[in-house]
Amino acid sequence: MIALPDSLRLVEAREHLVRWRFDLTPENPCFQGHFDGLPVLAGVVQVAWVHELAVDYFDIKTPFKSLRSNKFQQLVRPPVTMELTLDYQPAKGLVKFTYHNARGVTAKGALLFAGEGQGV
Repeated sequence: MIALPDSLRLVEAREHLVRWRFDLTPENPCFQGHFDGLPVLAGVVQVAWVHELAVDYFDIKTPFKSLRSNKFQQLVRPPVTMELTLDYQPAKGLVKFTYHNARGVTAKGALLFAGEGQGV
């Protein structure tokens, strides 16, 4: 399991949409080994955080099935304040996500959960 940022705080919550804000410094463990002297937030870390937050917050009981339409558009380098928005679509078994910072969208995509929704 990849630890969530210590600074993670919920800033918006609606029925199927939530938004968190967090700060990343170069000392954050998520940057270890990726890369020395030029820390970059790995895509696998970003997806792991989405999965953990979605399963916990929306109480998703079915297993993860696949990634959909993932695009990593900008490198995330510390220090930076990030926001993560999750849009849960239970009828489709999808959790859409968007990461952004002051410069715009850094990554977006969706996680599909097996057995959720219609025809999945």
